Amino acid sequence: MPHLISKSRYVSGRQCLKKLYLSKHHKELAEDITSSQEALFEQGHNVGELAQQLFPGGKDATPEEYFDFGPAVAQTQNWIEAGETTIYEAAFEYDEVLAALDIFHRVGNEIHAIEVKSSTKVKDYHLLDGSLQYWVMNKCGYAPDKFFLMHINNLYIKNGAIEVDKLFHLEDITEQVIALQAEVEKWLPIMKSTLRGNNIPEVEIGPHCTDPFACDFMAYCWKNIPKDSVFELRNFQKKWDLYEEGITKIEDFPDDFPASFKTRLQIDGVKKSVAYIDKEAIRNFLKAFEFPLYFFDIETVFPGIPIFDYSKPYLQIPVQYSLHVLEQPDGELKHFEFLPNDLTKDPRLSMLETMVKQIGDKGSLVAYNMSFEKGWVGKIADYLLNVPKELKEKVDQILERCIDLMVPFQKGWYYNPTMEGSHSIKVVLPALCPDDPELNYKGLVINNGGDAANTLQALAEGKVPQDQISQLRKDLLAYCRLDTLAMVKIWEKLRNL
Repeated sequence: MPHLISKSRYVSGRQCLKKLYLSKHHKELAEDITSSQEALFEQGHNVGELAQQLFPGGKDATPEEYFDFGPAVAQTQNWIEAGETTIYEAAFEYDEVLAALDIFHRVGNEIHAIEVKSSTKVKDYHLLDGSLQYWVMNKCGYAPDKFFLMHINNLYIKNGAIEVDKLFHLEDITEQVIALQAEVEKWLPIMKSTLRGNNIPEVEIGPHCTDPFACDFMAYCWKNIPKDSVFELRNFQKKWDLYEEGITKIEDFPDDFPASFKTRLQIDGVKKSVAYIDKEAIRNFLKAFEFPLYFFDIETVFPGIPIFDYSKPYLQIPVQYSLHVLEQPDGELKHFEFLPNDLTKDPRLSMLETMVKQIGDKGSLVAYNMSFEKGWVGKIADYLLNVPKELKEKVDQILERCIDLMVPFQKGWYYNPTMEGSHSIKVVLPALCPDDPELNYKGLVINNGGDAANTLQALAEGKVPQDQISQLRKDLLAYCRLDTLAMVKIWEKLRNL
């Protein structure tokens, strides 16, 4: 990009001048974009295209080459001078500062600037975006009379085709972006000077590294932070206080520095390599388990643009589950699973019906982080209109028998130094069962919840080629199955303590 400053670089510069410099001169030092990030980018693109339907018939100034905005800037000016009412991706440039606006729209003699976001509210960095765009447009002679941020309305319930006017909410942020103009004037010379420099700015690491986003260059800037640093302490809020005192390693954590019981477990695990097991607490916990045991795990989708009727933006929708059943101690382990062949059709009612058939009217439903399973399975009937009362009552009764297998690890009753302060099942499992080749997430094609959710959403949206669906279903089933098998193995280890 020939321009020095764009809105993304402006936000980067406000977060950290070092990040700004690296983003232009040392892109190779940035961490690779993850599949989850790619999914977010695609969602943002889809939201932006959908929002254009509220302003139909506009001219599209999207550049043919992403880094070449010159033609887009010229085309935008020509269309504005020709009196066009609406321009998508309108581009403006002034004094080496670029602003690409999602929607330029005229209402009578007024100019309305509209930025589209896939979030459900206005955030501080959105105002930074808007303030730079306003500044450039004003310098170009097209100061917006009104500046809007269009974001997702998370109260919208889909029923039939997407009602675009109800899906989006227009929020007037004109006063906020105008109030930030002095800040733009202050920061642009600083950023330009930084970008034109020959050396990477000296900026110490700090909370800004993750606010408002985790920086793409953290691996580079944090390369001298050792393993087992104080930043790896979970649920400990005073990491930066220690760092400012020159304490970086957990092994140097002061004995008299305030820390919770669980934080002390992690510290002692590093300093002394000691494990901690409260057998009495675990045995009392296991007394609540009633056979048969139903080890249960769900996978969800949570699209910004609702896919199914009777759902709203970003609603977690269960679409898959795995169920391991143990009728009695040391009995035969049975496995059941649910994943529709055609996920483009709403699976929620079918899922509830299948659950009730496979889970009996007595015994414990065992989940890992049960608030997730209970919460989202329980909400299915809140949105669907055709759930029979008897079915809903049976599902509610099943969920009331739920026990959270995460509790012993969450409360610190069982701690192994290899867990590094985490109680995630993917950390707990190898700590308890280090030598079991059957329990290996790394060997799976889909091996984390984010990738599972993205794959399920692509299937639900009908975006997966037909010849790939069968294999993806196998990969999804294998991942979800391992989650419940892991619970069985963890329960067995606790039982045999």
